[in-house]
Amino acid sequence: MIITYKKTIIINERRDNIEIKIIGADTPEGTKIKKDLKRIAKKQKLDISILEMNDKNNIRKYKVLQTPTLIINDEYKCNYEKFDYSLLKRLVMFYS
Repeated sequence: MIITYKKTIIINERRDNIEIKIIGADTPEGTKIKKDLKRIAKKQKLDISILEMNDKNNIRKYKVLQTPTLIINDEYKCNYEKFDYSLLKRLVMFYS
């Protein structure tokens, strides 16, 4: 009996361009998030575009209940009580 095996190679592509919208970036927590995201982008050599949205129209558009809220690549909403550096790094690396 002859057994053949098929070899499949999975290529893990990394997206280096990530768009993050911070709704409620004018709060102290929002400025801390922005500073941490810039530090993550520098360390991981990623191109992260950070958009600050502070007006009420965007809050209504994305149906945000609390600020600051992160919207990553227009597909994910993330609003926690406290954002820390490790949580932001995991989120960015998941979407990169």
